[in-house]
Order: sequence, then C-alpha cells, then structure tokens
Amino acid sequence: MQTFRTTFEIKRLADNQIDYKSKLLLVGSCFADNIGSRLTSLRFSTVLNPHGILYNPLSIEKCFDDIVKNRKYGHDDLIYFNEKWLSLNHHGCFSDSSAELCLQNINSSVDNAHKHLEECSHIIVTLGTSIVYFNKDNNNYVGNCHKIPASSFFSRRISLEETVSSLSNLISSVRNVNRNVHFIFTVSPIRHWKDGAVENMRSKSTLILGISEVCDMFENVSYFPSYEIMMDDLRDYRFYADDMLHPSEQAVDYIWNAFSETYIDNSCCEKMKLIDKLNKAKAHRFERGASMQEMEKFNKYIASLEEKIQ
Repeated sequence: MQTFRTTFEIKRLADNQIDYKSKLLLVGSCFADNIGSRLTSLRFSTVLNPHGILYNPLSIEKCFDDIVKNRKYGHDDLIYFNEKWLSLNHHGCFSDSSAELCLQNINSSVDNAHKHLEECSHIIVTLGTSIVYFNKDNNNYVGNCHKIPASSFFSRRISLEETVSSLSNLISSVRNVNRNVHFIFTVSPIRHWKDGAVENMRSKSTLILGISEVCDMFENVSYFPSYEIMMDDLRDYRFYADDMLHPSEQAVDYIWNAFSETYIDNSCCEKMKLIDKLNKAKAHRFERGASMQEMEKFNKYIASLEEKIQ
C-alpha cells in the first residue's frame, strides 16, 4: 500500500519519565502554553511561563536567571506606555494601569517558580526564534516590545555561538540549585512569517543546531522534535489553522500524543484517561428544562469519576 506521509520514530525517554509525582516547569513560546495547559488540565504539577510567553534564547535565559535568584522587580524596572505599566522582560499579561499591581504580579510569579524549581523534576523549554529585539536606549534585549513603536528597537539574529552560550548558561544556572532536573528542549512549530520565509528557516536552524550542541554537552538534556513533526510528518495545510501559520487543533493533538508517548510514564495512562473524561463531562451544559433527576444522575457520575481518580 502506498504511503502518503513521512512519519519517523521518536526515541522514548528511557529514564526520568514524567509521572504524577513529577514537578514540571515550562518556559517559552505559545507552543509551551499549549503543552503546559494540557499537562495542567490533566492535573500534573505544573508551573507555566513565569514571565509569560517568550520566544528567544536570551529572554528565556533571563527568565531562568530571575527564577534562580528570586529577583524582585521594582519601579525602576517598569516603563509606562499606552496608559499601562509594563516590563520589557515580560509578556503583556503582567501589564497593569497600577504599577503596584504590575510588580505584585511579576514578583509573585517569580517567587512561585523559584519555590517550584528546587523540587522540579523536568523543565520543558520551547524556543520560538533566534531573532532578538534590542532597546535602542540601552542596547538591552527585550522579551516583548508591547506594541511600542518599532523605531525604539533594533533586531538581529543571534549567532549559533551565542545561542549555545545562552542555553548552556541557562542549564548551568538551574543545575546550581537543582542538579537532578531533566531538561526537554523543543523548537516551536509556529513559523515567524513576519521575518520572511528564508530568515525564519535560518532562525529555526540556529535554534535546532544550538540545542543539538547542548544535548551533547550536558547529561539529562533531550530534544523533542515538535518542529520536525509539523514540517515533515504533518506537511499539509489541513493541519494548519486559518492563518496558515499556527498548527490546527488536530495537529496540536497529534504532537501532544507524540510528546506523551515519548516522555510520560505508562503508569499515568489510565488516570489521564479518567481525568480527560471528567474534564469533558464538566464541560457539558444541560439544556433548559433538564429535570432534577438528570442533574442528580450527572452529579453522581462526576463524583464517581473523581473517586476513581483519587
């Protein structure tokens, strides 16, 4: 029978698999949010993007540096733009009309991640691009431009050497406080089309080569090929969202299944299925006029699932 796909085998992690005793920290692009939200919904112990969504290695390294040091941000670290206080190291989800609330949200998020890091078993880092934006005022790199006029920034693709150095610093910094943590690196399958087709490929290639080098340099560091799954196995527009850049829900499901088969211990399968069934049941909405008997039966069903999960 003729095949119409180029599937490839992903080597299952032999040791340090994720189970319900694991503590997970995910940092990086919106694809990290996709995987992280699934892990959270399945009740894994997860901390997700303490700085919000980030894309480039330098900003992600900065995020980990803040977590390790439990850095406290102050008013001098914020700028005021478009009637909001914000940090150029953080995603817009932390921005607020009140500087005090902005700082409170930033510092509580870092503090929570710092406490989690000491007992963390797995860190999942999703890199999006090696193109980094810098503030023209001080030449500092930024994690998010917050729709500030483009004239305030310049950008460049960091080199392979800079990428390897950044990722190495990240790993070494974390290992100073948690020597046993396992790192899982991946490259986001979402193309940065605004940089152009050629520059996007150069950017992604730099990330893939950089990760390859740190995987050879350090123990307990692995690579999950989410980008390659999207580009090679799922290279058909039916696996893309309407913008033709982001993966469709079907594609995200497929990549998630590949990830879980690679990294999640088989002992978790039954519990994951029960929790997934429970989540779908809780999303059910009764039609108007549903009887008390129907609701009571449904609530008993929910309770029985909860009991099985415990």
